[in-house]
Amino acid sequence: MGELADHGLARAHVGRQPIYDASGALSAYELLFRDGPDAATASSSGDDATTATILAAFTDFGAEALLAGRRGFINLTSSFLTGRLPVPFPPDVAVLEVLETVEVDAALLAGVRELAERGFAVALDDFVWTTAAEPLLEIASIVKIDVLAQSWEAVRTLADRCRRYGVQLLAEGVETQEMLEQCRDAGFELFQGYYLGRPVTLSTATLTPSHANALRLLARLTDPAASAADVEELLRLDPALTYRLLRIANASANGLRRRVSSVRDAVVIVGLAQLRGWVALLTLTDDGPARVTLTATLVRARACELLVEQRSTGAPDAAFTVGLLDGLAEAFGLSAAEFIALLPPLAPTVAGALHGRGPLAAAVTAVRGHEEGGSADGRPDVAEAYLAALAWAGHMSLLVDESMHPRPKAPC
Repeated sequence: MGELADHGLARAHVGRQPIYDASGALSAYELLFRDGPDAATASSSGDDATTATILAAFTDFGAEALLAGRRGFINLTSSFLTGRLPVPFPPDVAVLEVLETVEVDAALLAGVRELAERGFAVALDDFVWTTAAEPLLEIASIVKIDVLAQSWEAVRTLADRCRRYGVQLLAEGVETQEMLEQCRDAGFELFQGYYLGRPVTLSTATLTPSHANALRLLARLTDPAASAADVEELLRLDPALTYRLLRIANASANGLRRRVSSVRDAVVIVGLAQLRGWVALLTLTDDGPARVTLTATLVRARACELLVEQRSTGAPDAAFTVGLLDGLAEAFGLSAAEFIALLPPLAPTVAGALHGRGPLAAAVTAVRGHEEGGSADGRPDVAEAYLAALAWAGHMSLLVDESMHPRPKAPC
């Protein structure tokens, strides 16, 4: 799996442990919270850890790269299981684990049942038989039994009781060949444990969106009258938010013929409802001290848009997208081809421009030349466009600050 270069960007981490089937084939991965590259275990739990794992897995790494077509088991807290926090990814990429520590009540059962009706596979983690937990067996499709934490007699008894509900049995805590064969003979179908593979922590470079911009975008998305154009207006203010959107769109674009030529196209591919769920999770994260300031990328995008508009050499919104993607590729230290591979299918004019072809590429070259100390083609309109872009970025930044920290009214 390729990794983004680290050019002073923030870092995202996720633990990944393999799960095998009875034939020994890799079946799935369990995804685990990690807060550092050397972390061997989770240092925290709860909503924050689950949120960080979901965002890292699906918007930083991307499900296709991280899971390679297999499903990811994700531990969910009661907030996610009852619908207080959204589960924004599609059912075919993940198995939702109900932790043994959650309180099973009417609200949790209703929430888990609704997730199952949406198409999610549900697994019961470290399952222990109780009267309260028994109704979950009617909803779940997988039961994980810790074969290391109890006697083999207790394991067999629990497995036999669960099997009556038609669930798959997953043996976790498999630490020897003998234990693996014993579990296979007892009818377990899936296997996980240190003997088969320890959790490995993966890290990648990432961009952390502005917390203020994420909040403003979420507010806009909760408006029933919001349109893709309204959402695009706010996304254009934050390259990190746009990058996350494009990664989500990449996962949503499978089988679609639509190609992205603007931020609005990506919004349409993802859909406002799904985007609302992702942005809700982003508002729970902090900006973080390592977040890169991407004002220069924003200015480059706007300057390209203005230049193409002035010269009438293409679609201005496509020029904005090209300038933005060019700046993001530079921030990640990737070539055009490497960066395009992370994105949903791009319109030929946009993809060609990132490879240096066509009038949109000429605009990017001119703006880059100005950034490096002089207009590449010697035309004054490049400097004019760049100055206007600087002014626009400064004005937008002030509007964001004022919306989040309004000035007190002067006394009468």
